[in-house]
Amino acid sequence: MSRIRANTITNKAATGAPTFSNGAVVTGVCTATSFVGNGAGLTNVSGGKLLQVVMGYDTNFVRASTSSGSYVATDHAVTITPTAANSKIFITFSGDANTNGTSNYMNISIFRSVNGGSYSDLSQLGQSGGNSNGFVIINGAGGSRLEVPFCINFLDSPSYSVGNAITYKIYFKGSGSGLEIPSSSNNQPVIGIARELAA
Repeated sequence: MSRIRANTITNKAATGAPTFSNGAVVTGVCTATSFVGNGAGLTNVSGGKLLQVVMGYDTNFVRASTSSGSYVATDHAVTITPTAANSKIFITFSGDANTNGTSNYMNISIFRSVNGGSYSDLSQLGQSGGNSNGFVIINGAGGSRLEVPFCINFLDSPSYSVGNAITYKIYFKGSGSGLEIPSSSNNQPVIGIARELAA
C-alpha cells in the first residue's frame, strides 16, 4: 500500500485542482468551501427540505365582520398534519381588509391550534400577556375608510406529536363598526398556505 503525504495538491501546471479521472474515495470527513454539481447523487442531506404544502382556500368567499376590540376568529384557516417530528411550519396568509369607516383601525393576527386544542396568538409567542397588535395594523386615523391588501409570513416551530393536525386561523379586532375581511363578500378569497420544512 502506497501513501502520499502533502500539504497541497494541484494540477500539473499548479493553476488549479487535480483531475481524478476515475473518481476518488474518501474515508472520513471531506471538508469543502463550495460544491459544484446538481447534487443528484448526494444522500443524507435533509436540512430545510420541503416535505409538503397545504393550501386553505375559502371557496365560499365568506366575509368576516366584527366591531369587537378583542380578537375574534374568522373562517379563514389552513390545516396541516406534519409528517415528521420537529418540523417547522412556514405560514402565509394573504387577502384584503376593510376598516369600513373613517378613523377606524384594525389588527390582524394568526392563531394556532394543535390537535384540536385552544388557539394561541402567534404574534405573542414568548410574551407574557400584553395587548397584541397582531402582525398587521390598518390605521384609518387620517379620517378615511381603508380597503387594503395584507400578507403575513411567519415561520412557526410548534410543539406536536406526529399525526397531530395543526390549524392556523386569521383572527382580527379593532375600533369602529363593521370591520371586514375580506372587504367584499363573494369576490375576493383569503388564502392560507402552510409548508412543512424538515428540521
